[in-house]
Amino acid sequence: MIRIEISDLAKITFQEVSAFIYFLWSKKVLQDFVDIVSNTKNLLLTNPYLGKPYSKNIRKIILHKNASMYYEYDEENKIITILLFNDNRQNPESYLKLI
Repeated sequence: MIRIEISDLAKITFQEVSAFIYFLWSKKVLQDFVDIVSNTKNLLLTNPYLGKPYSKNIRKIILHKNASMYYEYDEENKIITILLFNDNRQNPESYLKLI
């Protein structure tokens, strides 16, 4: 059975992206984003290759016009690790170097 883990960096960047969405739009748009993240996590449990390959082991899913999620899948151990959330106007490389 596949399981999902969330890195500390993903927790921090999720909060950053969420705060940005709330600041620019509304609580409703933020709730929609949270729902999209939840639904995407459920989809990943059935299809861990859902995201577009980004680099060797990392995949990217565009969640919202302003946000993407990066993750990796350890096929041997059946673990999806959500690495980070990113504002699509920013280059994720600075965050990905921290992983």
